Amino acid sequence: MAVLLHQPVPRTRVRLGRPLGRRPGWRATARGFVCYRARDAATGRFSTWEEWHLRDDGGADHRLAYTYGSRTRTVTLSYPVDLPERLDPATLRAGEEVLVTLDGRPRRLQVARADVAEVLHVLGSPRHPLAVGDRVAHAELRAPDVVLTVQDAGGGVVDVHRGAVLDPHAQRQVLGRDVRPRTNRFLAAGAAFAGFVLLYNALQACLPQDGTGDAAGAATAVVAPLGAAHATP
Repeated sequence: MAVLLHQPVPRTRVRLGRPLGRRPGWRATARGFVCYRARDAATGRFSTWEEWHLRDDGGADHRLAYTYGSRTRTVTLSYPVDLPERLDPATLRAGEEVLVTLDGRPRRLQVARADVAEVLHVLGSPRHPLAVGDRVAHAELRAPDVVLTVQDAGGGVVDVHRGAVLDPHAQRQVLGRDVRPRTNRFLAAGAAFAGFVLLYNALQACLPQDGTGDAAGAATAVVAPLGAAHATP
């Protein structure tokens, strides 16, 4: 199964300079791409996600994120928001509840994740300059109807984006297409074949390698793993 993990980056079906969105309505163009990886302090597992930096026809910046790896694979579209509260992703902790003001009223959100992510890949022109190897404090706050991402942009600047998870139908309605990665059928077939070979070899290792005669002197078949079967007298 490790073969499936080594796929080209970016995996999502988005390209720099190519517009997203349905006409007439909202449209945006991908200007930058960043791939992050972070380690979960509680489980020790790594999670990886792609983040596309979009700019719509009105000049507003948006983020399109795709999460894969050890976490649930999701597509999230978000836009920048200004909060009266100042949130610091470096001090937030997973599991805690934070009170923020959204749409003029207080909302209690839970910190779903808070970690320091490493930049693995950079393409184009992200909203803020980033280089491979940079470490970025990142937090994600959630409620049933909202996702709030808080990210240290450097120089004392903290980006806060509000968004929602888009299922395949919503992706087609808003973005004009499903942007999730396609399954590579050749890689999947190769992984299935490799699994079959491992299972076959394991079964063969459990079978007797030499035939033994019974009390009446009857012949017993010998199983040959990689050749024709032979019989012993």
